[in-house]
Amino acid sequence: MAYRFWFTVTAYAGLLMAVAPAESYAPFTHGDLGAIAVDRSNLDTILRSQYGVESGASLVIGGQAIRRWVAIGATREDSPPTRSLNHFHNPLLPWADAGGLLGQSSVYWQQGPDQGAGGTWSWPVARQRLYDFLTLPSPAAREQALADTARALGQVMHMIQDAASPAHTRDDPHLFHDGYEARIEELRTSTDSGLRARFDALLARPSLLPGGGIFTLTDDPRAPAPIAKLIDSDSYRGNVATYATGALAGLAEYTNGGYVSDDTIFLGFPLPRRESLGAPIVDPEPNTPGARRYFPKERDGDSITHFVAEGALYERLLSRGQSLGGFILDDRVYEDYAAQLVPRAVGYSTGLLDYFFRGNFDFTVEPVNGDPDRRILTISIPPDPVAETMDGTFALYAEDRDGVRAPIPGASLTTTLGRGGFAQALFTPVAGVRAYVLAFRGSLGREPDAVTGKVKPMGAVVLAVQAMVEFIGGEERATVTDVDNASALIVTERRSRDERRQRASGTFVSSATSEPGSHLKRVGLEFDSRGVGVRVARLLLDDIDAGIAWNRDDSMLESPSRWEIRLDLEEFYGGIAGVLVPNAPRFLVVETLEGVKIKTPLIWWRSATSLGEARSLAETAASGTACPPELRCDEVVSRSALLHGLVFFGDGNGEGRDAASSGQRQPLSAVHTAVGFIPTGAVAGHAVGTVEQVGNLNCFAGCVQTAACATRTVSIFADSGAEGPVWKKEEFSVSSGSLVGVRKPTNACARPSAGAPEAPEIPQLRFRRDYLPAELSRFNELGATPPEHEITLR
Repeated sequence: MAYRFWFTVTAYAGLLMAVAPAESYAPFTHGDLGAIAVDRSNLDTILRSQYGVESGASLVIGGQAIRRWVAIGATREDSPPTRSLNHFHNPLLPWADAGGLLGQSSVYWQQGPDQGAGGTWSWPVARQRLYDFLTLPSPAAREQALADTARALGQVMHMIQDAASPAHTRDDPHLFHDGYEARIEELRTSTDSGLRARFDALLARPSLLPGGGIFTLTDDPRAPAPIAKLIDSDSYRGNVATYATGALAGLAEYTNGGYVSDDTIFLGFPLPRRESLGAPIVDPEPNTPGARRYFPKERDGDSITHFVAEGALYERLLSRGQSLGGFILDDRVYEDYAAQLVPRAVGYSTGLLDYFFRGNFDFTVEPVNGDPDRRILTISIPPDPVAETMDGTFALYAEDRDGVRAPIPGASLTTTLGRGGFAQALFTPVAGVRAYVLAFRGSLGREPDAVTGKVKPMGAVVLAVQAMVEFIGGEERATVTDVDNASALIVTERRSRDERRQRASGTFVSSATSEPGSHLKRVGLEFDSRGVGVRVARLLLDDIDAGIAWNRDDSMLESPSRWEIRLDLEEFYGGIAGVLVPNAPRFLVVETLEGVKIKTPLIWWRSATSLGEARSLAETAASGTACPPELRCDEVVSRSALLHGLVFFGDGNGEGRDAASSGQRQPLSAVHTAVGFIPTGAVAGHAVGTVEQVGNLNCFAGCVQTAACATRTVSIFADSGAEGPVWKKEEFSVSSGSLVGVRKPTNACARPSAGAPEAPEIPQLRFRRDYLPAELSRFNELGATPPEHEITLR
């Protein structure tokens, strides 16, 4: 009894002293496997597209790229050497006993909360550091958290790779030497180019990725994350019927039942069996130096050409009836094993990375209609059959221009979202947001206490600036004689432009870049939602016709700088039952590559006309009138002119007018009105805001011999209100009239000459862009400065 105790203690002490050989693949081999796994995973793409890391896995932190941090973690997991005592797993034993006498199962170790010497670099730590990467205020602290995440995943990955080493799955601690692992390391470190090329060829072999169905519940509180199933799917029972080689097999199960280690050749485990071997082969050719007999494995799993070799005692043991003795493993065997096991190690490591960084949700932050001081957060899960349910807390963070992140008050919610589901939260935006970050912690599919997130950089804010709108085609001008006889002449001249045919144009601008077009994803026209039928407006970018919308993915145009919209309408308004629905587009909507949408309201001519009229009249008064005979012939000349125009605002009411839903008009002193435009300058010599009515034409009354009078009514984008002038930005009107009368004797009565009528010239208008509170709030939120500019209507 004392001897047994002494032996046990001595063996334990010896194991601790010699624990370094208990490492699986050598540390730097683990690093190479981890680096290749990064290259074959979605990590680089996910870091760029989901987490806002522009350089992806090439991001350098602390002098090392993310790719390298994964490799560093895979390498450091064996330091100090005592950690490797926890890198074993026998899939035929309960998990609590599967790690051997001196350590815990690798299934437990990779999810352990406290790993002691060397620090804790388990799956929960990787999850926590990912959450820190999403939410910590300081950019430097977040970068370190990402490096720690990568390192922790590398160390967790080490256990996956060890499950592809036969000794680590068959209770073979190989205290002093493991031939399989030694051979792989020999190939890796060889200065012989041929040997090194064989190692590189192993890494280059196609990887078998684990199937998505492998990530199932474990029902074990010490290893709750489904990544445990990458090592042990808990389905192999030590027989051929339950042994699997496919993508749903745990890696330890595949290795344990399909391969042998130096000290377990057909010993101690039900599989592989001696009966699975085929007829021996000699390699190299018989009677050549180094020729040896090998036995292939042809059944019970993957076929292996050199599965075991004939040892020196094979024939003697066989003659004594010991059919399981005399086999050995040599370099050809190890390399045939590696041809199957190394790609599995890489593939399952790749699967670990992809599983960790998965995420199937999206979110948007949009303005709230009618409330410029509120935003709505919408979180959604696509109706994809593989989409996972998310049950936990979503928290929205804002990153400012200095890279500092902070939670947004009110922008978090705890909920359960299933496939095709969505949830929303209202919040008050903060200023100067460079990126929105949504962090999630909770159950993700079958994984408890999972972490995922999404970073949405705002990027360069690009908007469309309208510079001009003009009529297409010439002016319509006509002179009509309405009455022409001996006593009267009425001549009218009319000038007008066709509002159905117009052209608006402008540019794309950004306060953050000199090439705003390179940041555009989509540019499109937005029409009145009540409209029906074919849209006949055309959008052109840099003179290239884009229909009603341009999408970068569908175009050869890389960086548009100019835009133009052409109208060719049958009618400016459509609609039924007396409801006017504009057929012209209301907005030009710009969406950047980062998903930021800015709507620019458009301004159009709605109508523009002018009239000029000249009248001349000679009329003899009837006898018996009060005037004496020498004043009974009235000779009158009158002239009048009318100039009138209407403007359509894309952000106006249903008819495009500057009126609130209540119909109320704003005083001229108001900071803003219902539309984002302010008329400037003058129209026909009258300043914007002029409202007046002077004079009248009632001067030729009674029996006066001569009289002359005039009148003028002016309304320049304004109207009279109860308390003073109010804005009426969509309309201007100028009318004038004059009258000259002479009374003569009846025998001298003749129609006077009135001259030709003159319709006023249709004026050019100017509007200054006036950004409304909702727009200013959006620009403030995005930290952008909208340009001040004017729009010319001609």
